[in-house]
Amino acid sequence: MSKFKSIDKKIKQVAEELNARLSIDRPNYAHPLRTFEERRIDWIDGEVNKAIIIQPHFSSTGVDSSKWYLMNVAWIKKKGIAQKPGWRKTLVDKEDFKEIESRIDELLDKSVSNLRSVSITDVQNLSKEGLH
Repeated sequence: MSKFKSIDKKIKQVAEELNARLSIDRPNYAHPLRTFEERRIDWIDGEVNKAIIIQPHFSSTGVDSSKWYLMNVAWIKKKGIAQKPGWRKTLVDKEDFKEIESRIDELLDKSVSNLRSVSITDVQNLSKEGLH
């Protein structure tokens, strides 16, 4: 059974409200590489790419599904290439999935608010300065 079962409806609703693409478990990856669950809401606001990402912790030894992240990221592309470092804010950092599950409404609202406030100037300045 999916870890996301109790919150998928809310994630889908936010994606629809943003007119965004919801990705479930990296659908563009080859099936053998999809060994973990993940949710990602992506949209483009003007020239800024924005995303809300819920994923397990990745380490040098593999995927640790006992620790989870919820991140907000924004970046720009030049000639189709994402410019690093972009903008990132982590709302949940290496916590049990239940932390995300219990606070999903708050976390999604905060994510939307965070990302709505990110402008192209914010991302361009970060890319020039090399800051997160």
